[in-house]
Amino acid sequence: MKKIAVLILALSCCVCEVPVNENNVKCPGSTSCSDICSLTSMSQTLGAVGEKVANMAEKIALLEAKLLNTEREVLELRSLTGGKPQVAFSAALRESGSGDIGPFTTSTPLKYKKVFSNTGNSYNPSTGVFTALVGGTYFFRFSMFNNLSPPSNSVVSLKKNSELLASVWDTSGTDSNDMGSNAVVIDLQVGDNVYVELHATRRVYDDGMNYNTFGGFLLFTA
Repeated sequence: MKKIAVLILALSCCVCEVPVNENNVKCPGSTSCSDICSLTSMSQTLGAVGEKVANMAEKIALLEAKLLNTEREVLELRSLTGGKPQVAFSAALRESGSGDIGPFTTSTPLKYKKVFSNTGNSYNPSTGVFTALVGGTYFFRFSMFNNLSPPSNSVVSLKKNSELLASVWDTSGTDSNDMGSNAVVIDLQVGDNVYVELHATRRVYDDGMNYNTFGGFLLFTA
C-alpha cells in the first residue's frame, strides 16, 4: 500500500501542471487540473494510511515477541513442576496472644490465622475454609489442645462441606493439658470446602506454642 501511494504521488508530480490557453492564461478551474489535485490529495491520504499500517505492524511484532517470551516462561515453570498443580497449606490458630477460643452458641469454623504456607492460595485465613480449586485426592490433618480451666470442654471436627469427617475431643477429667490430632485422605471436586469446626458451647486453648493447627495438601489430581 505504501508503494502504491508513492507511485501515485510521483505520477501527480509529473503531470500536475496547470494548463494554459494559447494566450498563456492559466486555467485553474479546468477539469484535468481538478482531477490531478484530487489524485495528489488521495496519494497523501494513502501515504498517511500506509504509515499507520506500518506502525501497527511494529506493534504487532512487539506483541508477538512478548507472547513468545510468556510461552517460554510457562514451559519453564511446567518443566520445574512437571506440569502438575501444586496445592499445600499449613496454619496455626493464633497470630498472637493466648487464651481460650469459644464457647459459641452455634458450631463455628475455626479461623487459623497464622499461615505458615499456602501454595495455590486455596486456604482462606479470614474464614478458616479450604476451597478446592483443583479436583483430586487430598490429605488433611488437624490438632486440638483443650481449654486450660477444668473441667475439659473441647470438641472439634473436620468437615467437608457440611459432612462430618473426623473429630478430636476431651470432655472429661480434671487435667487441663490434653491434646490430640486426627487426619483423613479424601476426594474433592472443584468448589468443595474443608474446615475445622468448633462445636457449640465448646472451647479450645492456644498461645504462641501453636498447639492447634490445620493443614493439608494435594496428593494427586482426579
